[in-house]
Amino acid sequence: MKRSHFITQAGLTAIGARLTAGQSSKIGSWPIVVFEKPIQTLDYDRMGEELAKMGVQGIEATIRRGGHIEPKDAEVEVPKMVKSLEKNGQKALIATCNVNSANAKNADFLRILKANGIIRYRMDYFRYDLTKDLLPQVAANTTKLKEIEAMNREIGVQALYQIHAGAKYAGSLAWDAAMMFKNIDPAHAAIAFDLRHVKAGSGLSFPTALAAMRKHVRSIFVKDASWSGKRTASLKNVPLDTGIVNKKAFDDVRNGHSSMPLSLHMEWGKAPVYPKNIVMEAVANITQDIRVLKSWL
Repeated sequence: MKRSHFITQAGLTAIGARLTAGQSSKIGSWPIVVFEKPIQTLDYDRMGEELAKMGVQGIEATIRRGGHIEPKDAEVEVPKMVKSLEKNGQKALIATCNVNSANAKNADFLRILKANGIIRYRMDYFRYDLTKDLLPQVAANTTKLKEIEAMNREIGVQALYQIHAGAKYAGSLAWDAAMMFKNIDPAHAAIAFDLRHVKAGSGLSFPTALAAMRKHVRSIFVKDASWSGKRTASLKNVPLDTGIVNKKAFDDVRNGHSSMPLSLHMEWGKAPVYPKNIVMEAVANITQDIRVLKSWL
């Protein structure tokens, strides 16, 4: 090989290596977790094994009433779960729980999470009473968020408020979410932008909804649905990238943000929580959606 050609090839190889490294870093900086609800009948060790096979970084753990761990058992069970997941390099990056107010009981619960390395939690929803004026309710929710923000700052955790479609859910209009979070520090309380729910709730105004909430977003929840039948307002949950959610919507939310957790919610299967005898079907469904999400990255 001529010296000049060798130098050129070596240079191209080095550039390629840098690009590959940069690409890997970009992908790796967006940790993927699995909302564990469909597979919470698996024990901690087996769950960690299956997650590792998928190549994800952990779970959004259900530490709530009816979840994998009941809140009253958190002090004993959360350390067991964390230790078991670590065997396969997995973490509980988010905990889904029933907290939606600042009080001593919730603070004690959050300290248990923090002591076990869980610093993000999906809080419970605020709900509207549609028989009453909405703006005073938005103001009341804003006050609650300020109190939650103060509690979280003292403990060192972050609340994530999932945007959920539907008339009774505060935040579903996007503008009300922006109003509630206007003066809230996202380091302590932020929005979990649910692609499926925001797409369904905003329709053609999706870009407007995103613009209203963008600066408050600190997690993206990934799932999909399609409208079920003609002249209906019913949604059917479907595999990722087969309904109203696509890569463009994902990219639109992700662009302009630095790293944040991506939580995959598989809701198109047979049951919200799979019984032990068929739970591997849920694992297969989640694996399918994870492949799509990774392709988007």
